Amino acid sequence: MTELLIRGGYLYPADAGASVIPNGSVLVSGGRITAVGPAAEVQAPEGVRVVDATGKMILPGFVNAHWHDLFAMRLPFRGTLRPPHDRDDQPAFMALGGNLQAISTAFDSFTDKIGQLTVDEADAIARYSMWTQLRTGVTTLGDVGSFNRSESLAGAAKFLGMRASVSTWASDAVCAPGETSFRRTRDADGVLQGIESLLQHVAADTSGLLRARPTSVYGVNMTDELGAGFADLVARYDVPFATHVGALRHEYEVSQAYYGATPVRRFADLGLLSPRFMAVHTAFVDEDERKLLVDNDVHVSFSPAKYGHAGESTLTETRAIPEFRRAGLDVSLSTDGAALPVGGMVEAMKVTYQVVNEMYADPTEVLPTDALAMATRIAAKGLEWHDIGSLEVGKQADVVLVGIDDWRYLLNPRPLEGFLALGGSADVDTVIVAGNVLVEGGRATGFDERELEANYLEALGSFSVRALGVDPEVVAARTRRPAGRGGTGT
Repeated sequence: MTELLIRGGYLYPADAGASVIPNGSVLVSGGRITAVGPAAEVQAPEGVRVVDATGKMILPGFVNAHWHDLFAMRLPFRGTLRPPHDRDDQPAFMALGGNLQAISTAFDSFTDKIGQLTVDEADAIARYSMWTQLRTGVTTLGDVGSFNRSESLAGAAKFLGMRASVSTWASDAVCAPGETSFRRTRDADGVLQGIESLLQHVAADTSGLLRARPTSVYGVNMTDELGAGFADLVARYDVPFATHVGALRHEYEVSQAYYGATPVRRFADLGLLSPRFMAVHTAFVDEDERKLLVDNDVHVSFSPAKYGHAGESTLTETRAIPEFRRAGLDVSLSTDGAALPVGGMVEAMKVTYQVVNEMYADPTEVLPTDALAMATRIAAKGLEWHDIGSLEVGKQADVVLVGIDDWRYLLNPRPLEGFLALGGSADVDTVIVAGNVLVEGGRATGFDERELEANYLEALGSFSVRALGVDPEVVAARTRRPAGRGGTGT
């Protein structure tokens, strides 16, 4: 690793004091930050590489602590096979309070489909899916179960040079339509063995880019035996845990009917509630459950830029999430996942800044620097990745640069505010992980993006035909690369 000076940008370190340094610099050595402050005070030795940040914001790398790679399902899963027009769209199973039986059945079926991915397909899909995150400023991903092989996710992180906390798609039960109790679909010990193998594999990795944690894809897909096994792994391997809980209005009643307990109480009874518990979404809980979450100091992660697209009312219907923040819980932002790209971390910050302030009729409820902290430092804390998430001496040099020298920022002394009003993920210019410049001028520095895309489309096509039963001619037509994107267009 070479020494690096990121010089002369509008610096938002996202530290606990919400510092702002209008003309700031960051000095990097050995992948870590050795100095940060006003440009005049940060001196660099001879021969250091200089990244000119004039006309740009200097931000910490975004930490997306709740994400799923679902790009293998891009054709059938509310994706490419839809008609071009939208007038006949119908609410999907996340909408209108959630069809939990349909969700549970679909999620449980994913396990067997993931096993049909070849290693080459899984690698190509993971690299492309994770690249779309890196390109939009995410330097650290927290997988909460993906439609992909965990080893491919880990390999893709190392190929791209980004950080990732990987997991497995963990389901051993289904709440099927027309039934009155959960039905076990696979052996809990086998599911736990897969997670434990992953924990051991990642613990042996020396890249510094990988972590792992147990995750439950959903409480309605988890037996008590599996939940107790999660608690055991958390204790034995000293790792955090994440799950979706209280995400949808109908989840409460379905969990009660099929498992005899409401979602949060199940996790509490299994010994999982603690500061190491990342509760994803978590809007539909009763007063006692809210108290359980607050008393156990859990971490809440939510994905506001995704909810409207899926028909979820997670943020606005109950106000639970901003109230958790008011109660003192750590609340962070994330993107969730879908077959097609959804709003990135920038969009999550935008929606939080705008919608929560509207909910309380108070433009100071979530300040721009609050939104940034939720997408960086607080999210890193939820992953227990303590040496990332802010630009402070001793921390890993994960940095994002965003241009702020056009009409949108004229005469605005607060460029982060302007960015959350008028900017977006596509404005990310430079992405640095551990001092390594991975994206510059909006382009990858270490590989051919066109090749990455071509490999992804080939993998998507072969998997969709073989495992998902999509017509080969349809696949060929839909995955054809248009002219001007580096391919032949034929």
